[in-house]
Amino acid sequence: MTANHRVTFFIAGVFLLGFLLPVKIQAQYRFQVIKANGKPEVASPAGGMYYALPKTIFKIHVVLEKMTEIPGPFAQYTPQYLGSTHYIKTRKVYYRLLSVKVTPVTVADPHEVYYIRFPQDRSSKEKRSFGVQLNRQGIITGFGFQIASIEKPAPAAPAPASSQTYLFSDLRQGFEMQAGYSRAQKIDTIVHKITIDTVTIKRFLYKTNWVNLSEKDRANAAAKQIKNIRQSRFNLLTGYQEVNYGEGIRYMDAELQKLEKEYLALFLGREYKQMVVRTFVFDPEKQTLSEKLFQFAGKNGNQQTLSVRAKVVNPLKTVAEEKTTGPDALFYRIPAQAELSVGTAGAAPFYSDTFVVPQLGVISTVPVRETSQVLFNPQTGAVLKMERK
Repeated sequence: MTANHRVTFFIAGVFLLGFLLPVKIQAQYRFQVIKANGKPEVASPAGGMYYALPKTIFKIHVVLEKMTEIPGPFAQYTPQYLGSTHYIKTRKVYYRLLSVKVTPVTVADPHEVYYIRFPQDRSSKEKRSFGVQLNRQGIITGFGFQIASIEKPAPAAPAPASSQTYLFSDLRQGFEMQAGYSRAQKIDTIVHKITIDTVTIKRFLYKTNWVNLSEKDRANAAAKQIKNIRQSRFNLLTGYQEVNYGEGIRYMDAELQKLEKEYLALFLGREYKQMVVRTFVFDPEKQTLSEKLFQFAGKNGNQQTLSVRAKVVNPLKTVAEEKTTGPDALFYRIPAQAELSVGTAGAAPFYSDTFVVPQLGVISTVPVRETSQVLFNPQTGAVLKMERK
């Protein structure tokens, strides 16, 4: 071999070494992402960290009107004394659905937590640095050096109660006019005939005692009182007494109406209204797309079940889900849209709307390098922006 050949071989070797050296360093930049399984992870000497993907749960606020119907104590005499067939015959409790409000809430998915094993520096001159940003729930939001600024904490909202009841009328009100005097004075007339010769003398004796009124007698007295109140209102409004009461006539008429209403309740019964607010949490998964919230009685007495159901409107059938990944790659989500409906069986949904539900989509991976910058959506886990320099 000549000197020229030795020089050429040396130059070619130096060139080849200069070409391979950056590739070797780049190949040494390796971090591994594995799915957490509840067991301690084997970390590299450089350490590691966990991150989670987001998922959406729904807070469902349901407002119902609770109706309680109580028959009056004289209900059985209503057709006889009032001539009406529209009255409460039996005690009944039923509900009527007023409104449904659904609020999506983003939380960290406990079933999609991953561990990043950091790459190890091979020499003191070789320093690898990269940035990973998480939010306050541990959800990944960015990778790279120039990632989005840290989110500001949202003001804490008071936790809604699972069940609240608002009274529009008090069940303890009862039937005040029933608490009347239940005894009546009974006077018996005794006639003694005394005959002296041809003269007959009648002597009258009066015997007074007290007797208990029967239920029917009390109902009859209440019906007469209703008649008297209506007659008094008629005389008042038609000027029977020819007295100018001024504004006082409105007060007297209103009080007479209240009194009449109380007596009518003895026959027609009372209806009490309450507003009940209940809060539920629905966590849709691919295996559980529906859930029963609670049962309630309708006006006709039938038991109804209020349920919530999620239906995926854009199934990602062409995207294969990835369970594992190679080095230098991160897991992210491709979210799906789902129609959320709340209602009872056999009827049109009372509430229906479309939401982005990340956990009903698929999980994929995005390759990253030391100079890569990736921005993730903290609500859906999807990739919003990626730059590779």
